[in-house]
Amino acid sequence: MSSYEQTAALLKGLMSNLMSTDNNVRSQAETALNSEWRDVQPQTLLGSLAFLVHRDNEATARAFAAVLLRRIAFQDVKAGDNKEDERTVWSLVPNGVHQAVKNELLGALKDETDRGTRHKLCDTISEITNNEGENEWADLLPALYACAQDGNASLRESAYRVFSSCPYLLSGQSPDSVNSAFGGAFQDGDATVRLAALQASVQYILAATDKQRPALAPMMPQMLGVLEPLQRDGDEDGLTEALSALIEAAEETPKLFRAVLDSLVTFATAIGKNDALEATTRQTAMELLVTLAESAPGMCRKNAQFCQQIVPVCLQMMSSIEDDEEWYTVETLDDSDNDENHVFGEQTLDRLANALGGKQLLPVAFNYIPQMLASSEWNQRHAGLMAVSSIGEGCLKIMRNELGKIVHMVVPFFTDSHPRVRYAVCNCIGQMATDFAPKLQEEHHAAVLSALIPVMDQTSVPRVQTHAAAAMVNFAEEATKQVLEPYLDTLFERLLAMLNGSKRYVQEQAITTIATIADNAQAKFNKYYSTIMPMLLNVLAQATDHDHRLLRGKAMECATFIALAVGKDVFAPDIPRVIELLTLTQQSVTEADDPQASYLQASWARLCKLMGAEFAPILPVVMPPLLTAAKQQPDFAVLEADEDAETGYSAEDGWEFANIGGQQIGIRTTLLEEKCEAVELIGTYARDLGTGFVPYAAETLETLVPLFKFYFHEGVRVAAAAAVPYVLTSVKLAGDDAALRQVWSHICDCYTAVLATEEDDTFTLQLFNSFAESLSAVGANSMTPSQLESLASACIAQMTKYYKRMKDREAARAAEELDEDDEEQLAEEEMLESLAVDEVAKALHAVFKTHGTLFAPAFHGVVPVAVKYLHERDPAARQWAICVFDDLVEFTGPASSQYAGDFLEPVTQALRDQSAPDLRQAAAYGVGVMAQFGGDAYADFVVSAALPALLEIISRPDAREEDNVYATDNAVSAIAKILRFYGSKLSDARALLQTWFGALPVTHDEDEVPSVYEYLVQVVAEQPDALVPNGDAQMLRHLVKVVVSALAAFDFVPALAQALIALMQNSMQALDASAKAELWAEISPEQQQALQAKGLF
Repeated sequence: MSSYEQTAALLKGLMSNLMSTDNNVRSQAETALNSEWRDVQPQTLLGSLAFLVHRDNEATARAFAAVLLRRIAFQDVKAGDNKEDERTVWSLVPNGVHQAVKNELLGALKDETDRGTRHKLCDTISEITNNEGENEWADLLPALYACAQDGNASLRESAYRVFSSCPYLLSGQSPDSVNSAFGGAFQDGDATVRLAALQASVQYILAATDKQRPALAPMMPQMLGVLEPLQRDGDEDGLTEALSALIEAAEETPKLFRAVLDSLVTFATAIGKNDALEATTRQTAMELLVTLAESAPGMCRKNAQFCQQIVPVCLQMMSSIEDDEEWYTVETLDDSDNDENHVFGEQTLDRLANALGGKQLLPVAFNYIPQMLASSEWNQRHAGLMAVSSIGEGCLKIMRNELGKIVHMVVPFFTDSHPRVRYAVCNCIGQMATDFAPKLQEEHHAAVLSALIPVMDQTSVPRVQTHAAAAMVNFAEEATKQVLEPYLDTLFERLLAMLNGSKRYVQEQAITTIATIADNAQAKFNKYYSTIMPMLLNVLAQATDHDHRLLRGKAMECATFIALAVGKDVFAPDIPRVIELLTLTQQSVTEADDPQASYLQASWARLCKLMGAEFAPILPVVMPPLLTAAKQQPDFAVLEADEDAETGYSAEDGWEFANIGGQQIGIRTTLLEEKCEAVELIGTYARDLGTGFVPYAAETLETLVPLFKFYFHEGVRVAAAAAVPYVLTSVKLAGDDAALRQVWSHICDCYTAVLATEEDDTFTLQLFNSFAESLSAVGANSMTPSQLESLASACIAQMTKYYKRMKDREAARAAEELDEDDEEQLAEEEMLESLAVDEVAKALHAVFKTHGTLFAPAFHGVVPVAVKYLHERDPAARQWAICVFDDLVEFTGPASSQYAGDFLEPVTQALRDQSAPDLRQAAAYGVGVMAQFGGDAYADFVVSAALPALLEIISRPDAREEDNVYATDNAVSAIAKILRFYGSKLSDARALLQTWFGALPVTHDEDEVPSVYEYLVQVVAEQPDALVPNGDAQMLRHLVKVVVSALAAFDFVPALAQALIALMQNSMQALDASAKAELWAEISPEQQQALQAKGLF
């Protein structure tokens, strides 16, 4: 490697400039490194860096060389003229250089004496291994084994650091040998080795398969044995690292902790309540326990001591809050105390309650809360109130039944002598107003508001006053107009006073509360409009300095909420001024962190909703910044493990970091949220403006469709998928069919490409829904044969995936492998999958509806998958398949009969399934479409096999109960279609007609109602004596009731509505006065009111 000695010396000089604090010097050095070394002599660069890593005399140079080697080796560079031909620097250099670099690194691994440099060296070795693969560095594993057994603790630590980053290196070893090797390391005489071994063991467990993990459970007691010496020796940093590693394991493999849970709870809670330890250490210990509760709630519920030991520690942390003068005098409210123990205690208690529920947690918590509330110490009372607010959501079911007692318990603290306690009760009631809505608002508004509203007068403690107004927001959001109306005058009196307060944050909160109450009050707000709107417009016009940006944002939010509340007519005189002020504000927003930007976007959207098509001329002001925000790319940062991320990448600026492979990978999440909000708002403009949005349709679609693959933020993907149909609909409404078809072809290809491979079930269901809506907008015959094949393939891929998951769950349940936690997780998965499966069916429905028999060749591939579902025990699986075959019959007619042998018998079985009403409904609907669209091919089956089963459905004693009514409605509708289309094939059509008439009305399924009542009108017109023979009074009364129930419940097209009205009137005229009176008395008051409201009487 001596051939690199001279070049290494030259490179070292450049490296000194790369470490310069002078930006210009450093920038020039980076340019030289790339243009003079990386791009023209990469093999020399890598070889020289490796030489320096091993042989330089200065530890700083060796460490920096290791970092540079790792960064440069796997940078992407152009390998040719084609932009897409990018390869890493490592892949461009010969294998001989690879081997030389590896030899130097292994030499350095043996010889390095500086601990920090050794860590960076291990990171570089790991990076090369991870990029090359486990079998490409044959000398590495023997070298690591040798290090692990060396007498030098630094070498032993290094081996486990590399194993931690590359756990697959141990994949060829048996679990027993791995357990044995780690077991020795866990008892190493050096703490750094024990810690590194613990971290490596966690990564090995995470990399293991589900079948391998149970064999690793014997390691758990030894892993936990690493913790106690770290605590005993006062090594809090090491203890925190060890606990953090275990948190990773708890997230992914919580059941491995089952055997050690008792001892872990005892140890971690002892750390958590030890006031002598650093806050980070205590919080990490508690975080491990709450992570276990969230990952395996069933396991933790079964542990008798879990809540008993953890809840008191949370309450102790919550009681550690201290009073300080700054809390009272602060000019700006922020969350600077989020890392304090008392806040962490609140958050932990909240998470525990949500994970474990009230049955386990509530009794323990209320062993302490009453005595805390009765304490003479204000911080105890504060903690007790915050505890009530923290556990409400998770303990909802139990606390809801005792809500009156809880309200009675906390309301007196609105008059507590200590301001911080009054603040806490505002927080408590505000949270309860959300958690226990609408019960708290409906049943306890008098007790709550009579105590809460006066606190908004406490000008001596602005933070308490402000928090009372904030609690009012929570209350008003879930209250009815009737509940809030009696309090409006006194509320606005106090809020107007707050608007004139001396603290800006008081004014900001007052505006937010006014906006919420206006949104609730709607037209009732009109009486306050002339007082409040001028004040808001004055804020927008006058408060133009930098410090008032948030106040202005809230003012525009409030003004536009009020506009929606009072309506366009009341707001109309102020529309020009508001638009002018918002436009001026938008022009003034030049800084990335200006809070006005997000308020502006939402305010414009509310104006659009209010103004409708009249908003279109304002789009040139609104859309450019929205499109810019929607197009922005995420900000990333990659830092070394020991670099201080907060220095250049503040959490306040939205940066979040995760440790991956020995590095800190950061992403700026605030930018992603801005992008998501922009995409959502674009969708609302397209939806609300229709044709007015067309000028921006092309650019919007070019922006949105690629976001289907924006994997950095699920919300962005979902918002983009939701918006595309609205944009396509706007083009459709404009009548430009040619333009619509032109853009659709590419969009359709993007849909099917993503759907074919998408793994996120939430996005899968959203994208299938989006596709169906988009296709419906574009219309008939808009997909090519190859696109139809692609869509069918995507459906097959997703349904095959879900089928495998379903069978895997069945096998696990049959083998009794599942515990309570597994069942909870599987229930969530099944729910999400069922929603996704429904959307697949809707997509197929949309394709059938728009393409009919053109889809048949592509659908042929779907049939085997549908048939598999058709023969499953799971009713939901069979229902999905029947719905698909229903669509096949409905939209391809007699041509569908080629597949009839696959689904007719399962349809008959589904009609008689006693346990699944939804399945019966789908089958009954299918029989109806067979009669209506299937032709003679289905006649024998429908009349001989299906009709008797339909009659059984409508004659069930519980046919009209809530669970069965939709199946009954569909059966009644199907019988009507059988009478209408197969009447000549029935042996006694008149008797069937009477039976059908007796089963009316159809009351719930809106899709079936029109055809049923059209047929009713037809029968009465064509066969006047068939339903009411000889003017039978009882039959007449039944006919009137049937028609009344339909007219009261549904809105029909005018022609059908008039026909039904005429039918009802003619039937009534055939009754005498007393019969009419009796009949009217039998019609429910709700139906009478509905008929009168529609002007039918």
